[in-house]
Amino acid sequence: MCLRVAALIPLLLLYSLPLRADSVSITADRWAAPRSGEAVAGWSELRELMSAFDRRADTRIVIYHAPGETGSLWAEELRSWLVSLGVPSSRIMLKGTLQRHDLLRVETVP
Repeated sequence: MCLRVAALIPLLLLYSLPLRADSVSITADRWAAPRSGEAVAGWSELRELMSAFDRRADTRIVIYHAPGETGSLWAEELRSWLVSLGVPSSRIMLKGTLQRHDLLRVETVP
């Protein structure tokens, strides 16, 4: 399975999208769908973000989530999916400062 997930990383980078994403939102509706490595790698908003992330070695990903257990669990699971897709965990930060409980905001930062 690890090989299969690793094979998805190029998919994130091969999609040539005209816009650079520095910040994307993942809604509760999007999150409610069944998740797998392949499904998460296929989300267009994350493909754009990963493309922006990959262009600069000094960037990190910040996942903003609502304070509390539910927001933390949601953000931790997203971080786990990103790590399984090849993002080093040391380059991902979680911040429980988002006031909305129905989405996560994911940004690339220097």
